[in-house]
Amino acid sequence: MSNVGSDMVWLNGSDPMQIWGKLLPHKEGKSFLNISGSVVALKGGKPVAVFEKQGKTLRVFEEKYLGEAIKLFVKEYKKGQIFKNKKRIQVKEYPFDAAKSLAENGFGREVLGYSLYR
Repeated sequence: MSNVGSDMVWLNGSDPMQIWGKLLPHKEGKSFLNISGSVVALKGGKPVAVFEKQGKTLRVFEEKYLGEAIKLFVKEYKKGQIFKNKKRIQVKEYPFDAAKSLAENGFGREVLGYSLYR
């Protein structure tokens, strides 16, 4: 789950290469579950966003990188490198300001949030 040539990557929360909350303590306000149902965007090795609960919850730690993170998420998801067993990601909880980035990067608006299909 990486993007060669970019300094942003999406990693599974339980991936051994994802060290936040394992080797390094989570920064205040930037903690997330280190389980397979979470994926975290790292820019320069630091968490900038996380999808938790199999994509149902989006949390944003660095708003200035959100567009880049969502764009890369969509690319990696469509290639089957993130949540490879899920045919649809349905984001139900997200910051209000994230709606524009979700819509601009291929998530469709639905009654309960935003969805992305493989």
